[in-house]
Amino acid sequence: MNKFKWMLLGVTSFAVIASSLNAKEIVVKQEQNSVLNIYSNNLALVTDVRKVSLPAGEHQITFEGVSRLIKPESALFQAQDVSVLEQNYEYNLLNDYNLKDAYIGKKVKTALENPKTGQVSYDEALLLNYINGQAILQFDYGVETNFPGRLIFNEIPENLQIKPALGAVFQNSKAGEKDVSLTYLTNGMSWKADYLAEIVSDNTLNLDAWISLSNDAGVDFTNAEVLLVSGSVNQVSANYRNSAQPLMMARAAKAEMAMGSDMMAMDAGMSVSANAVADYYTYKLPKKVTLKNNQTKQVKLFNLEKVKFDKEYVLKSPLYLRAGVKQGNFEKLNPEIVFKFENLKQNNLGLPLPAGILRFYDNEKQQNKLFLGENNLKSVAEGEKFEVLIGNAFDVFAQGKIVQAKMLAKDIYEYDVEVKITNSSNEQKQVVFEQNIYDTWEIVKENMPSEKINAAKLAWKVFLPKKSEKTLTFKLRVNKN
Repeated sequence: MNKFKWMLLGVTSFAVIASSLNAKEIVVKQEQNSVLNIYSNNLALVTDVRKVSLPAGEHQITFEGVSRLIKPESALFQAQDVSVLEQNYEYNLLNDYNLKDAYIGKKVKTALENPKTGQVSYDEALLLNYINGQAILQFDYGVETNFPGRLIFNEIPENLQIKPALGAVFQNSKAGEKDVSLTYLTNGMSWKADYLAEIVSDNTLNLDAWISLSNDAGVDFTNAEVLLVSGSVNQVSANYRNSAQPLMMARAAKAEMAMGSDMMAMDAGMSVSANAVADYYTYKLPKKVTLKNNQTKQVKLFNLEKVKFDKEYVLKSPLYLRAGVKQGNFEKLNPEIVFKFENLKQNNLGLPLPAGILRFYDNEKQQNKLFLGENNLKSVAEGEKFEVLIGNAFDVFAQGKIVQAKMLAKDIYEYDVEVKITNSSNEQKQVVFEQNIYDTWEIVKENMPSEKINAAKLAWKVFLPKKSEKTLTFKLRVNKN
């Protein structure tokens, strides 16, 4: 019985192998109708649709021009009236090492130039091995391990590919021209956002968003539809990859691209759509994009005018206020310059902002742009408040000290604090002085109203006219228990 099973298994295996070998190969060149879902963490989902005239029966279709960094286990072929029997990724590419490796045990021609006369002499040798960039050659006169000349090969071996290719064996039940769709995940592609904020008044700015697309996947994509995915999807490395989540999300994104959505105005009549898919945001570029291999391309995402903001100058106190501290002071503390936003439509924002770098510019009186600073921007959801720190102001400064530290009882202290804030500029400033407190506390007295930020932080807002100074004083009672 066991012998019969093994015989049956052998016949079945042979039938499958023979079926693959008998399949007629159809090579399909790359076309200009790819759809790219590009993630921000070195990942893209490529959907490539190609027209194929496919007779009935079993055939092998080879898609040329796929990414050299493809995840072959993620590949998905689809076509009407077609079932896929097997898939093959041909990645044995033509290069110096693979070509010489393919000729091991075969004859090659050699060329050796005389350095004095320049005359080239040709010979023939058997390539015995190729190790660490060095060929071992057997000539009629003996074996060379350090041959100083060139090797010449008669032809390119059939098993070497000029470019990566992905193939599949199809069983086609109905002959005719078909749209064969190939979807796969690949590394080597990414995108990032850059924002340019130009200040136009004391509380408004114009905001341009640019997307930088990078392609190091080893293949050109011509006139591709591009969908940007904001968010970092989990990827399993080594041999334990699970591409189900990006594939599921891509199907939803593909449906979203087909249905369309609300558009936001861009320059030159262009528009971009931002939509939620699963737990991510997607941004569809308004025009098809040609993205060549080893290229970074910048594309305008949107332009927003008169975006409202508030600007604060934040002084973070270095005073250490804790029960038992006897003294403390600081000299010439310059505040951080912080731009504050609320991502709402009434502020001329109100759309999801992908993570990127936000750069600020201002116009001087001579109409020369002045770079003010930059910082990283985390992903911002619609309706979310966010702040951007761009540097420190030199014309606003403060000095402060603990005027008196008094012990009322064991582990209970009162601190009198004085902070002098100076605005030496020709513009009015709003300064926020923040003070951390490390024990249980209460305010006994203050000459300006404070705001409790959290259990360990107080803040005072101080309005300073141009060329002025103000002194903030407060008394705190601190209990160690």
